[in-house]
Amino acid sequence: PSGSGVLQVTISPNPVPGSGTPIPNCSLPNTWTYTQVLSNAGSVELTVSDRVDFMDGAVLSQRSGLGIVIPAGSKTSLTTRFCSANAGEHHTRTDFSGSDARNNPINIQGPDVTLAKR
Repeated sequence: PSGSGVLQVTISPNPVPGSGTPIPNCSLPNTWTYTQVLSNAGSVELTVSDRVDFMDGAVLSQRSGLGIVIPAGSKTSLTTRFCSANAGEHHTRTDFSGSDARNNPINIQGPDVTLAKR
């Protein structure tokens, strides 16, 4: 059998309205929350192991060992939150990497997300 896992990422909503709703472990007043939908459009299971979050072009955080398993033709949702001292517009992105069930690497640059001015 041939084929591989194919990761696609969509954002909802985009642009993201500011909420001001508190975020755990963040005391900054300006907050934004959105959903990233990770879809496996390929023919084999894939595992997302790492993510890198960017804000305004700079690396904000990196996480590994995620172990997010997405069967072929399935999807999963991740709630993503950002906070800032600055209420102005910001731009974020999350890049994901991992592998499929055939050990093919999966690397995707996520879509650009606009965090609307509060």
